[in-house]
Amino acid sequence: MSTTNKRTVVLIANPHAGRGGERRAREIERFRSLLRKRGVESELALTRAPEDATRLAREAVAAGAREIVVSGGDGTINEALQSLVGTKARLGVFPSGTANVLARELKIPLDAEGAADVVARGSARKVFAGLASDERTGARRYFALMAGVGLDASIVNRVRPRLKRRVGEAAFWVSGLSHLANWEPVPFDVEIGGEAHRATFAAVGKASRYGGDLSITPRARLDAPEFEVCLIDSESRLRYLRLLASVMRRGASDEGETAPGVRYLRATRVRAAGEGVLVQADGELIGTLPMTFEIVAEPVELIAPAEGRPRKIGYQNLR
Repeated sequence: MSTTNKRTVVLIANPHAGRGGERRAREIERFRSLLRKRGVESELALTRAPEDATRLAREAVAAGAREIVVSGGDGTINEALQSLVGTKARLGVFPSGTANVLARELKIPLDAEGAADVVARGSARKVFAGLASDERTGARRYFALMAGVGLDASIVNRVRPRLKRRVGEAAFWVSGLSHLANWEPVPFDVEIGGEAHRATFAAVGKASRYGGDLSITPRARLDAPEFEVCLIDSESRLRYLRLLASVMRRGASDEGETAPGVRYLRATRVRAAGEGVLVQADGELIGTLPMTFEIVAEPVELIAPAEGRPRKIGYQNLR
């Protein structure tokens, strides 16, 4: 594939994504070569430490970059997102991480050639990000996929980077299974639309996928200016595990049927309050409750394959 108009993108790459090392370095250079063959030049910027992608994206935008491609996992993409919300810069993805949830959601190929084709074509979709605000510290964090309150954030907090690099997505399940042996569900309060709800787990979803092919908020859409919220309320560890497994396996049906103890709601604003309950966003730990989650009014443009007509899914009987 070739293009007549030369474009230049800023490629922010995490050299430690996947298993890192020389193999990763060759992968990055091969991707740049594939872009060049398709008429797209790239300026490479490597991350060296946590939050580097945020800084590099901010500097690129300040220098006039209009297209930023991130090569890494969902965590690196989330870092870059912090500097792109509210700008005219478009975000592209060369998925190279553990779960690559955003790429799967956008149907971006996971191989270098397929991802280069998507960037070269330049089609874009407008998506609405979420914003998590820590009420104690005032810290703000944008997220593209989901925010999780409770067990999943606790698991994220326990995953060892070395294990994550060695076994990939399985690291979350290894950590999760060991964690469940001693984990006790802690109730917290969730306020949506003026109504109060009790929960021991909450997923504030912007995407239908949660991790890999799992789904907790199956009707959430990146391009919709609202969240789908999944609440689980149980303090029995065994029942909790069964409920979570049921939700991950089949979510809620189109008719809104789901397991007792699980509730689905739509919202543009969610407030959660509790003592010492951890929160994660896009797979990265961001703090503890209380937090407020809101839809960002101005969409972000993501370079992605053009989407077909969306399937209409109703929300009957979800409350």
